[in-house]
Amino acid sequence: MVTIKQMAEIIGVSPTTVSNVIHGNTKEVSAVTVEKVRQVLQKYHYIPNMTARNLASNTTHIIGIILCFAKGSSAEALKDPFNGELVGTIASTLKERQLYSMLHITNDENEAIELALSWNVDGLIICNMHEDSWSRIEKATHKPIVFIDTYFDGKRKNYANIGLQDRKGGYEMTSYLIAHGHRQIAYVSDNLVDVDLERFLGYKAALEEHHIPYQENWYIPCSHSDPALAPAELLSRRQEFTAAFFASDYYAMLAINYLQDHGVRIPEDLSVGGFDDNILAKNSRPALTTIHQSPTEKGQKAVSLLIDIMQGHPPKQQNIHLPVRLVERGSVQTVHNA
Repeated sequence: MVTIKQMAEIIGVSPTTVSNVIHGNTKEVSAVTVEKVRQVLQKYHYIPNMTARNLASNTTHIIGIILCFAKGSSAEALKDPFNGELVGTIASTLKERQLYSMLHITNDENEAIELALSWNVDGLIICNMHEDSWSRIEKATHKPIVFIDTYFDGKRKNYANIGLQDRKGGYEMTSYLIAHGHRQIAYVSDNLVDVDLERFLGYKAALEEHHIPYQENWYIPCSHSDPALAPAELLSRRQEFTAAFFASDYYAMLAINYLQDHGVRIPEDLSVGGFDDNILAKNSRPALTTIHQSPTEKGQKAVSLLIDIMQGHPPKQQNIHLPVRLVERGSVQTVHNA
């Protein structure tokens, strides 16, 4: 492999000049010389020594991405189009900023903390970490951190987080179902923590506003490890509900397919509402009425916020809750005397 000294001899400049061009320090180098250096770099397929560059600048240009998910679901995490789009956006946005990414998906938040401490990264983007763990990771590491979809129980106001109007979305979907005559509405999610809890609280607020008493057995748990769990329960209790509100489109679509395979007509026998507005929602039959959010916007804003913090310029607004909107499609039917 050709060395910097050899390239300098070929071009007729000093090794320092070649090194400056390689590292982007071209203010004192003429445009003609810069072009000559780049032509030689291309001709000899020169690859800079990243370790040496990082040691020189005391940075790695690497951002760690940690996705935390409930037990039993980490292997399935990227099957959900929402998560795939979010991770893809973060990685591509970092690349545009000439940064690299390291991704780890875990259902063990202690493992996430250990990784955050051991990785030699310039910053971290952490998704779905629960309150008890974020406080530990914050105390243990001095790396700049931006969270996505993390709730802090009001204990701090200066954390960096890109979230969503989750409670508002839950309220709007439930209010929409009620406006279409539904009064027996199931709520389906794989937990009642953080994001899903906020959507559940919005659901309950809408019921209360319309004087519909919430019943404990209206919450139906679902599971990544057992996709038939929730739809099977809905099938067995099909006379109890006229509608079901799913905390994610992913689970809503699994249920729609299962129920239709077992003779339940959507929306004639059961109306279904979702949350996310992913590609499955748009292309299902019937197309899913859901709450829209943008994982692309979430990922882009998370990267932008992290870079601001890394550069010593924390933005005025750190805890950001992106807006939601209801998208009406064909999975909800108006009922009478429900």
